[in-house]
Amino acid sequence: FKKSQQIVLPLRDQHAMQEYGSLKDELQKIPAVKAVASGSSYPGIPNEQDLLFYAEGKTINDVVDVRLANIDENYVETLGFKLLAGRSFSKDFTADSNHIVVNEATLTALGYDLKSAVGRKIYSDFQGAHMTMEIIGVLKNFNYQSAYYPIKPLAFTTSIGSRYNYVIAKVAVTSYASLIPELERAWKKINPDAPFLYSFLDRDFQANYQKDQRTSAVVGYFTVIAILIACLGLFGLSAFSAEQRTREIGIRKVLGASVTSIAGLLSKDFIALVVIAILVATPLAWYAMNTWLQPFTYRICMQAGMFILAAVLAIAIAMLTVSFQAIRAALANPVNNLRAE
Repeated sequence: FKKSQQIVLPLRDQHAMQEYGSLKDELQKIPAVKAVASGSSYPGIPNEQDLLFYAEGKTINDVVDVRLANIDENYVETLGFKLLAGRSFSKDFTADSNHIVVNEATLTALGYDLKSAVGRKIYSDFQGAHMTMEIIGVLKNFNYQSAYYPIKPLAFTTSIGSRYNYVIAKVAVTSYASLIPELERAWKKINPDAPFLYSFLDRDFQANYQKDQRTSAVVGYFTVIAILIACLGLFGLSAFSAEQRTREIGIRKVLGASVTSIAGLLSKDFIALVVIAILVATPLAWYAMNTWLQPFTYRICMQAGMFILAAVLAIAIAMLTVSFQAIRAALANPVNNLRAE
């Protein structure tokens, strides 16, 4: 679904909920606002409302736990959910209070087929009341929770619960600097005593990964520190090695060795150490990353290219660190080196 350029306005009190229609009219007067919808929830935040439904020919012993969101007729189109069959809600259909729009996961759990799902009934018995809902549309599965969790049965209605918890405005702007004050003016016109609060749907959704982002930042900082320490060590070792082999380098130069061959001679031992380190680190990194990815229901697969790139970068950094001292030693005057020896 479309997460970007969706602004969420929470309706915190009864007055704001009752005046939703007026607020919607005011928001739609703003040129940058392309659509406005309301709902009891929206993707990225916890949805605690649910009901136990069972399919035609089944009993209360065969119930499926379905998460519910109560929405208005513009919600599906505003958020860009993809309809696979049937239709969404509409003001043109007065009987939509007994209708329901479900996702693919709901059909799978109920045992219905996509081709014949529209028009089928689902039932719920709650606190002595029997409820019958007719499926009028099926949505393509989408992640309404973070990628840690599988896509579970979800359904939209227009009659169960309050639909006026949140207003979602779909906008089309390159800068929010001028849009936000316009939204605030529209809000204050309808709700002068209520504070103007807003959030961005994509950022709310991204908040599910704050722990992972913090971990990434910490690992990134320590990685940079580790690379700097390793480079200092390599630099010191290469300087010490060049000093120890001053006489050898002088003799080789006198005998006609090129700067490139001498620099390669001094560098190859260190590169060999880096290659050994890569061979040791690669399986450990693969294991660590796969362990970290396991809790995610939806995750990438570790590709060999990632490790090859890391190895190439490690060798390149080592080469840059060592080559300075190696080239410096290779360019030194052999006469002065041999005289000192």
